[in-house]
Amino acid sequence: MSEPTPSVPVVRLPSRRIVAGVVLLAAGLLAIGGTFGSLFDLSMSFSFGLTSVGHTFTTTSWTTEYPTLGVPFGTASRPNYFGLPAVVAGALALYGADALLRGRGRPLNLVRVRLFAVAACALIAGYIWFAATNLIDSISVNADADGFGYTTGAGMWILIAACLVAALGSVLLLGLTPEAASAPTAPADEVIVYQVDADTPPMGFEVPVDLPPTDTYQPPEKP
Repeated sequence: MSEPTPSVPVVRLPSRRIVAGVVLLAAGLLAIGGTFGSLFDLSMSFSFGLTSVGHTFTTTSWTTEYPTLGVPFGTASRPNYFGLPAVVAGALALYGADALLRGRGRPLNLVRVRLFAVAACALIAGYIWFAATNLIDSISVNADADGFGYTTGAGMWILIAACLVAALGSVLLLGLTPEAASAPTAPADEVIVYQVDADTPPMGFEVPVDLPPTDTYQPPEKP
């Protein structure tokens, strides 16, 4: 007697829509969270005869902090609003994630979601480029310093990760197709009749008949 074949469990993978929504959700959270970390730490050293003075300041998306030690170049803290593009990008990505994850059963505007995902990725990439050029500009402004040193902050790495994740979400959306509308469900006491248009197949076979023209036909005379 043969042994019964063991059943193989069926693993259902999440749909492409769910995966794209989760990816955009992660991109939005990373983009907004990255604005609260440091973009870079720039250190400069100046020599005054036999004395060397070092100065380090940290730039984030919202403030530029100058320590009280060393030579103060300006105030102790200067507010800035560099993080606004990243916040807008995060909001666009979160909107796309909400439309994909919570919009099941509702009509989905794929074109709008794709545009928002691409715009979020472009804004984050542009903001990263802006932060890099800001670092280069800070070095060129203080070109009279004897030495420079900089460290990439955690906020910059988080923003780079957000840009890559947003790009992945945009690629996933390219292969997403609109879902077909579900058929209406009838209540228990109601019957829905569907009309199906189908060609009726011909019955029997053709019999050729040679009929005279109707305009010249004369009925035969009765005897």
